[in-house]
Amino acid sequence: MRYIFIAILICSGINLKAQEISIDNSDFFYQIAPIFEFKQSIVSLTFDDGSVNQFKIALPLLKEKRIPATFYVITNLVDSIIKRIILDNLSKDYEIGSHTVTHANLIKIGSEEAKRELLNSKSFLNHNFGINAGLTMSYPWGIYNNSVILLVKENYLAARSTGPGYNSLYKLDRYGLQAQGFDERTRPSRANSWVDYAIQNQLWLVEMIHGIDHVGYSPVDSKVLAEHLDYIKEVKDKVWCSTVSNVIKYLDESKNTDIKCENCNDTIYNIRINDFMDDSIYNQKLSIRIKVPANWDSIRISNSEKVRTEYFNESKFIIFNALPDNQLLTIRPGSISVPIKESGIRLVYLSANPFPDNLKLSLEVLDQRNIDIVLCDMNGKLLFHHEEKNAIGVINLFFNTQGISSGLYLLRIRSNGSDYIIKKLIKI
Repeated sequence: MRYIFIAILICSGINLKAQEISIDNSDFFYQIAPIFEFKQSIVSLTFDDGSVNQFKIALPLLKEKRIPATFYVITNLVDSIIKRIILDNLSKDYEIGSHTVTHANLIKIGSEEAKRELLNSKSFLNHNFGINAGLTMSYPWGIYNNSVILLVKENYLAARSTGPGYNSLYKLDRYGLQAQGFDERTRPSRANSWVDYAIQNQLWLVEMIHGIDHVGYSPVDSKVLAEHLDYIKEVKDKVWCSTVSNVIKYLDESKNTDIKCENCNDTIYNIRINDFMDDSIYNQKLSIRIKVPANWDSIRISNSEKVRTEYFNESKFIIFNALPDNQLLTIRPGSISVPIKESGIRLVYLSANPFPDNLKLSLEVLDQRNIDIVLCDMNGKLLFHHEEKNAIGVINLFFNTQGISSGLYLLRIRSNGSDYIIKKLIKI
């Protein structure tokens, strides 16, 4: 089966130019999930300052509910009690990030002192809590400028601001992550509404918490926090709740990962997944979707966690989580039923709809035929037209849609075998 990757520039008119055509002779279709386990949104709880109540009250509550979180600590305030609690609870689910050494205004103190605040905080966290501590930071007082950002980029993977809002995965400002902040007036219903909004709009919600139970700045009641955590658990099928650094790792890995098939046939797939990044830091599993023969049953995967089997337009897929560390993964069926000859066309993947500045789709052509693909607006104005003669296998298309305005569009796929696929798309 051949994969044909076609990059198309979509303009507001009908004059379009093919940018790139390349061939990959792999025998499988795969997709890396934009969000872990193909969920709809992300929630990250963050705690600023590192006060003792955060570790004595909030951390046990988080562990009881099995909710990950990020703690941005002022390293000068990490005494022996807090240090012991952190060491006793070190895990991938609880990130220890930087809130600088003294919680200084990084603009006011000047670049040299700001650099020391950032470097010394990271060094302290690495020395005491390991290489995966101090990967991200939050700005003291939420104050920063372009000069501070340049210093932060030298040492951290991302930084959280105090600016209110949500974070788009399509246009992510990783050094100005926005947050929704708790205070003593925040009720569970309001915090839960943040989660609902993130789900509905496929956003990354970062929550910001300072004091707990009347201790610390703008303290939240632990009962309010507990009720909110229960709601996050209720919607866990739609939300990936994780630390800030794990989310950033996932996004970086997914953009740099290559999946190669070493041997794919009707009875076995041998594949390697590699992100070509430092495995000591980039250790976040990716969620992967692979099309398998429809007659494979009781599918097993070596060296990975099988999540589920699903069907889409009569095609069969497995979804699983795996580290992109270049290990050989073997996918094989426990049994094989008699294959059924298939024909026609199937849409095996369509990226997010509503879509932002790009649109991706994968079309499987099951038997050789001519394919006609059209994208137009609701008035019939042609934006894209592509013909594929004697096509067979999987056709992957990437549309750069920055040049078209927001609104409704129609995607029509037709073959000479009278098969039709029509989709209504929304540009945001």
